Amino acid sequence: MALADAVKAFVRPQTTLHLCWSNARPNAAVLELVRQFAGRKPDFTVSSVGFANMQATLVAAGIVRRLITAYAGESYPAGGVNPVFQHAIDAGEVEIENWSQWTFVQRLMAGALGLPFLPTRSLAGSGLAEQNRGVGYAEVTDPFGGESVGAVAPLVPDIAFLQGLAADAFGNVVMSPPYGESHWGALAARDGVIACVERIVSTDAIRSLGTLVRIPGHVVKAVCLAPFGSHPYGAFSPPQVAVPSYVEDDAFIAEAALACKTPEAIRAWMDEWVFGLADHDAYLAKLGPCRLAALTERAAPLRWRADLAAQAPADPAGYTDAEAMIVISARRIAGRVRKEGFQTVLAGIGASNIASWLAEHLLTAEGTDVALISEIGIYGYAPRPGEPFVFSNRNIATARQLTDVSVTLGTLVSGAHNRCLGAMGAAIIDRFGHVGSTYDQNGRFIVGSGGANDIASAASELLITVNHGRRRLVEHVNHVTSPGTRVKTVVTSRAVLARDAAEAPLRLVSVVAPDTVTTEAAIAAARADCGWDLDVAVDVDREPPPTARELALIRAFDPERVFLGALPKRPEAGATP
Repeated sequence: MALADAVKAFVRPQTTLHLCWSNARPNAAVLELVRQFAGRKPDFTVSSVGFANMQATLVAAGIVRRLITAYAGESYPAGGVNPVFQHAIDAGEVEIENWSQWTFVQRLMAGALGLPFLPTRSLAGSGLAEQNRGVGYAEVTDPFGGESVGAVAPLVPDIAFLQGLAADAFGNVVMSPPYGESHWGALAARDGVIACVERIVSTDAIRSLGTLVRIPGHVVKAVCLAPFGSHPYGAFSPPQVAVPSYVEDDAFIAEAALACKTPEAIRAWMDEWVFGLADHDAYLAKLGPCRLAALTERAAPLRWRADLAAQAPADPAGYTDAEAMIVISARRIAGRVRKEGFQTVLAGIGASNIASWLAEHLLTAEGTDVALISEIGIYGYAPRPGEPFVFSNRNIATARQLTDVSVTLGTLVSGAHNRCLGAMGAAIIDRFGHVGSTYDQNGRFIVGSGGANDIASAASELLITVNHGRRRLVEHVNHVTSPGTRVKTVVTSRAVLARDAAEAPLRLVSVVAPDTVTTEAAIAAARADCGWDLDVAVDVDREPPPTARELALIRAFDPERVFLGALPKRPEAGATP
């Protein structure tokens, strides 16, 4: 069935629509919803583990009354505020129900399994728990004699949309790994699934791919051919699936993000890319075959080698504060892995991500095996140079296992026997390690938890990487997204903060400063630019500067310097320093 016909046939106003979250996003379906319902006030509730970039058109078009999610903001290549979501939420134009990634998926699982609730180790001690208490979260007594435990209520949407790789005419769908929420949203949907796919294949082909089929045909209402339906995001296709992979369209994502800055800009962008096009075929025609072919060509697993060879040699002179912070964070991550024997490291998007990649590279080189994992379902990947996006195809292709959130966040991070070190960033953090990323100190919406609360709630230990400054290092986080109980180390652009006990405040144990600055001056500067009265250890260390090898590696990972910051310009010959 054509996508436009499927939306017209099966979507009704005032219902709950779910956007399935995996490596491929149902963006073709999102734009079709906007085309058909803009101006009609359908008052949809829309649920998804994460909303990003042009999915903001759902809000900008005025067709959403309520969002249920763990994240609403920009996500490629870095996380950040999306003004469309932020303004609508802050102004009360759209309600939002905030969850963490794992608890959101648990709610879908409960809905699919027909259970009244599922227990969880996440949310306790956070503002997310208080915000959802009595709505979808509660503490219940263990009926087998243990302590009380958190519980989340089922989430049962009406219709689910997904973007898959392939399906047959009966609706059996091969999803794009890593699987994110996997099949749970599709199975939880009361009225079934509208499945957009890159290719429609024979049932014999589906039988040959039986181990990769995640969605059973009987829950699918319509199969809609939508090649590049995840655009401007990508889709990863395993070699045995005869469907090409494609990568993120970075230029398009940047253009859409810029359009989200003002109501006038997003409206003009939607006039061009949504309302000005009849359907998804017209959208692809406007993109053009050359652009689409380039996205496919860039998805080749070994493309990173050519990209690395084309990189200009890094200037070894000087380094930024961000580079020093990332290198020191990497050393601390590697040190904690060696000392505590952590088996996995889960890194969030941002500086902590590049630090984890450097740590993994250094540990692997010395023969220490540690598996990098990402929440969407990637286990044991070897980070490749050229693109700092954690979910890039070049990294996915190196994974030892492609799985889903129930394995990564639900087990490897939150499981009772986990040996996981969480490496995260923070929008704001206080003296006890509590992190805020849902609302700022003035109550403005930021982005949400993503998987941060799940990591903070149950991983063995946390290391936070954050730029130093009073705006980020605050006396008290007003809305705690992630509790600080497991935070032992905070690496900033000026210092390393640490503590030995969960109830103790963080204190300065080491400074980050060039040789021209004394230790005493560095301590004074770090304390002056901190939002609380920062305690100082008796013996304060100095962090050695980044080595040429360390700088070369992180610059190879982030050649566009998304997270590294712009290098200072070298003075011209004869100029006064």
